[in-house]
Amino acid sequence: MALLSVEHISKAYKKGTPILQDIELTIEEGEVVGLIGESGSGKSTLAKVIMQLESSQTGQVWFNGKVIKGARDKEFYQDCQIVFQNASAALNPSWTVQQILAESLSEKKGRLNVIKQMLPKVQLDESLLTSRPSELSGGEKQRVNLLRALLVKPKLLICDEIVSGLDRIVQKEIIDLLIEINSELNMSILFITHDLQINTYFCERTYVLKDGKIIDQAKKMKGRFNFTNPYARKLIDAGDRTEDRL
Repeated sequence: MALLSVEHISKAYKKGTPILQDIELTIEEGEVVGLIGESGSGKSTLAKVIMQLESSQTGQVWFNGKVIKGARDKEFYQDCQIVFQNASAALNPSWTVQQILAESLSEKKGRLNVIKQMLPKVQLDESLLTSRPSELSGGEKQRVNLLRALLVKPKLLICDEIVSGLDRIVQKEIIDLLIEINSELNMSILFITHDLQINTYFCERTYVLKDGKIIDQAKKMKGRFNFTNPYARKLIDAGDRTEDRL
């Protein structure tokens, strides 16, 4: 049984324009799965539907053997966390890093000790706990968002373009952190990106989304994905020609 199963999810705008069309997707326990596609293909919408932040017209999302029932399912939101691309928007500008992180922990006693123990996992220094978001770099902000998600010990982490806009050095640092965390905690990851180099570097299996449809999927073999769909192969071939490597 897969940890996450997305079954026949479809969604359309009010005027009837389809956004997602009969999406089926699975993620196993401990697996790192990529979701790639061009801008506007429906990647972020799918992430929001999985997290029940948006509704779908048809289909169901299963997690750990149960159908997800939106905001009523508190256990799901404990076990599944999402980190978005815009790190600044996700952080309260008037709070310190310590306040932002402490909010994730329901148990008030010993919260600071728990946070301090976890800081090294995302390469953040204790000195930043008294800082506010405006005082952090882009990479530091995204590490704070990652740590906030990790503090609740999720079984699945959804990363929606989380390294987009960061320079290549910081991108690699954050991806390597995720690789380490996945290995150490056996945490499943759905990694959404338009960056084919990062996807190939990080993900074990990948779905390709085009115009709201899953058109192909493949496992990584010998360091690359061998897709059969012409569009998917074109995407990967274009990525292979990119000189800016991780």
